[in-house]
Amino acid sequence: MQRFSGTGSLGRGGRDDAVMTSFSTEFPVRPVANSATFLAQVIGWLRGTEYSTVLDDADEKDLDAEAPVIRARNGEELRLRVLPAGAEGEAIGFRHDFPDRDGRLWRTEAVLRKGAADDGQDLIRLRTQCIAQRSGANLETPRKPYLLKNLLRETWGGRDGLLDVTDHPLWLGDDDASMQLAEAIDAGTASRHLPILYVSAVNTGRWALTRSEVERLAFQLGGVAHVVVEPDRAFSFRLRDASEGRNVYGGTIGLLLPGRGLSRKLYLGGHLSDPQSLQRAAQDLACLIRSHMPADGWDWTELQEQALRAQRERRRSLLSQRESEELYEEEITTLKDQIGQLKEQLAQASLVDASEPDGGILPADMVARLGPEIYPGEFQDRLRAAAKVARARSEVEGLDARTLAVLGAVEALPASDGLHELLEDLKRATKDPGRLADQVTQLLGRHGYREKSRNKHVRLEPQAGFVGLDAITVPTTPSDTRGLTNMRKQVERTLGLTRLAD
Repeated sequence: MQRFSGTGSLGRGGRDDAVMTSFSTEFPVRPVANSATFLAQVIGWLRGTEYSTVLDDADEKDLDAEAPVIRARNGEELRLRVLPAGAEGEAIGFRHDFPDRDGRLWRTEAVLRKGAADDGQDLIRLRTQCIAQRSGANLETPRKPYLLKNLLRETWGGRDGLLDVTDHPLWLGDDDASMQLAEAIDAGTASRHLPILYVSAVNTGRWALTRSEVERLAFQLGGVAHVVVEPDRAFSFRLRDASEGRNVYGGTIGLLLPGRGLSRKLYLGGHLSDPQSLQRAAQDLACLIRSHMPADGWDWTELQEQALRAQRERRRSLLSQRESEELYEEEITTLKDQIGQLKEQLAQASLVDASEPDGGILPADMVARLGPEIYPGEFQDRLRAAAKVARARSEVEGLDARTLAVLGAVEALPASDGLHELLEDLKRATKDPGRLADQVTQLLGRHGYREKSRNKHVRLEPQAGFVGLDAITVPTTPSDTRGLTNMRKQVERTLGLTRLAD
């Protein structure tokens, strides 16, 4: 038995400590003409797999018009369910179960709700699971089903807020429309159903990932997340001014959520030491976050519940006692499925919070205990500077060889991108004498300071939690070039950036 690949629900990463792993997503699709159109996609997907025999080697068939079931001799099963138009809307869905030889059940399900998305679009929700059928089964986290790729390849993708659902990246241009879209992305108003991976520019036409890597990332995340790419650094600077510094920049990849905005940042450095690691981390994080986002669409169990309820209401006066009992038993089974899914969600909810948000070498819980950073990677840079000082005094302190070796490795770490970005921002903020006070105040407001008073000077004081920072005074009257340079150096000394950049 081969692992799921190519046309199946791909699995990866063995897990012995979990009972069930899953992946899910939902997005708008163009209105589908009828149920047969959706069913044709399901049949095409199964016939394209290397492992499914349920359509060709059926051992049992129950072709009920609203809930047909087909079972193969090896235990593979395909269930369909149709909910005719009614008070709860119209929907069609399927559940496909495939037991493998390793004691696992691979389950794929999808439900299409007619007119459930914005502007009369249909809404599809897909879910894949790897379920243990025997003790000690080595579970894997399933990837998105190839069915999803087929749907996007055949242009089923609809409109998710301001973005099309596709498996290609959106390359922003250097124009007002792109800037407005980028501002909406930063504000969390650009999409409703899918998160957005925003790839910031290192320079014109250069990113932390190559163009082909960005294309591949978007292909892998089609129907899971939008991938949006900014054109150049100048665009990034304008966006920063427009978004009050909320945007990611300098090659950082940001994950932004509908209704919330920036959630996580990923950048080269630390444990993400190469573009391939960055690409994989971005893909895994997007899949994890999308799987745990709230759902507007129905999963299989909810479709079952709605269909059984509608069926009982329509046939209330015609059902025998036995038929009524059978319907209730089906509903009980459906409720048990729902309870199982809720237990799984509770068990795996911590995975979202436990994921490393950035690319630094320090664990997230350690950074949280130390307090807020004035920029991403600050604590790592200060440890690096401290290691340099300690090594310079090694003879005086009598440090042993092992300690020197460890400190040498820390000292050899590169300075963080956040440090370079802050130094560059300070140069930009101290170029214009007439805007000095406003520019520096706005910049430092994003890096641990708040404005306390403004008269002939602006007095900036540290925000709560930023221990060790001193107050900074910024003149409100225009300065000459020398005064601008002195202001910049004063801020760098107060923040301790000069030593960190050495």
